[in-house]
Order: sequence, then C-alpha cells, then structure tokens
Amino acid sequence: MENKNKYIVAVDGPAGSGKSSVCRRVALEIGAKYIDSGAIYRAITLYFIDKYGDDLSTVDTIGELPNINIEQIFEQNGDVKTLLNNKDVSKAIREEKIAEKISLFSDNRAIRDYVTSLLRKWSLENFIIMDGRDIGTVVFPNADLKVYLDASVDVRTTRRVKEYFELGKNVDENLIRNQIIKRDFKDENREFGPLKKCDDSVYLDTSNMSFNEVVEKIIELIKSGK
Repeated sequence: MENKNKYIVAVDGPAGSGKSSVCRRVALEIGAKYIDSGAIYRAITLYFIDKYGDDLSTVDTIGELPNINIEQIFEQNGDVKTLLNNKDVSKAIREEKIAEKISLFSDNRAIRDYVTSLLRKWSLENFIIMDGRDIGTVVFPNADLKVYLDASVDVRTTRRVKEYFELGKNVDENLIRNQIIKRDFKDENREFGPLKKCDDSVYLDTSNMSFNEVVEKIIELIKSGK
C-alpha cells in the first residue's frame, strides 16, 4: 500500500455476510473512509416509496433521478449517516418495507448506472473501503484490493436477526432466512451487476470466523498490498 490516498478496497458478498460491520471497523482502524453502497439503493427505494406509495408500477425512474440527492457521512464512531435530499434517513432505510421493494430499483439499469457514477465520484476524495454486490466486478474492476466475504445461510440469518434486535425490532427468523435465500437467487441472477466472485478476489468464508478475526485478516491484506 504505497499511497493510501489512492487506495480502494472493494468488498463484495451476499446479504448478511458481515460486509458492512466489518468494513466499518476496518475503516476506523486503518484510517479509511467507509462507503455503504447498499444504503444508497435503500435511500433511492425510500424516495420512490414515499413519492409513489404502494403502486410502484408508474415510477418514472429516469425522470426522477435528477431530483434525488444522496450524501453519506462516515462518522468517527463508525456510524454511517445517509442523507436523502438533506434529510437523515439512516434509520428509515432499514425498515422492512425497503427490503421488500429494493430489488425493483437495484435491478434497474438507469439506477445502477447512477449509483456507480456516484460511487466513483466519491472514491476520488480519499482512501476508501466499500462493500456491495458488484463493487469489484463493475464499480471498481481495478480496485487495489478485492475481497469476497461469504458465510452459510444459517449464519447469515442469525447475524441479520441480531442486527434487527439491536435496532429494537423482533423479527421472525424463518422469514429472514427465506428472504436471504430469495435475495441470494435474485442477486446472483439479475441482469445488471449480478453478485459473483471476481477471479482476483480474496475469498473469505466467515462462517467460523469471529468478527475480530475477519477485521484483522482484511487489515493484514491491505497492509501487505495484496
């Protein structure tokens, strides 16, 4: 890692593999800026739900994109604040209604191109670590380090249920498991930016790794310039 101001770490993997929490901690410990790409798609989904309600069949995607302004602030405590048109929507985008509708927008070519352009713009600002589904394959194919985080469905379900619990929400474990399975299928088979491991990614199955072990491994990879 010769120049950390120009360094990009791309972390991909399925839902619940621990990408966001791990990347936030790595960023804090190594002095990088963490960007949550999934939160951007969630914010866009929230925008359309708020404007169009339950009937999303009439959404004018291309016409509305100029009206959507998204900013993201990585705070010193590791929290990520997502602003939608200057309003903090960090909590609102974690609602179940967003998870249920997000694929309508994350599978849209115009929206994916918009988000990719935004992420590339942000990457010019500083040393970043970013997670998502197609960060290493589409957004930053020339990233300095690519990591693919994975874990079994059961482990990912447990992690997601815990996340909701920490937000003060009790959810049905079987429902979350089914959502993850369906999300995996959609992510792996979508037309634009499908979830897949890059040939030059470092693969980490975190099923039997502690949180700290995963963090330490990624920091080790960054420091070694792998």
